[in-house]
Amino acid sequence: MAANEKIIALVKPEYLKKIPAIFRKHATDGTCKLIAREHPDLYKAFEDGEPTDSQKQEMTDLVNGIFEQRMKKHKML
Repeated sequence: MAANEKIIALVKPEYLKKIPAIFRKHATDGTCKLIAREHPDLYKAFEDGEPTDSQKQEMTDLVNGIFEQRMKKHKML
């Protein structure tokens, strides 16, 4: 499983359901690129293999925070 797939698996399902299907890939790819750029060490942990529980929790908080912020911006929440 690729790093992006592992990261998106941590997103709350209700967030992904609210994003229209035609924009979902753009939203998930953009979020993963942002994380790779701003948090390279954490992203690398997901690329290299199995991240630790603390890394998973940190990534879960980070990715859900990004989705929540963007969804509020676009009035989806």
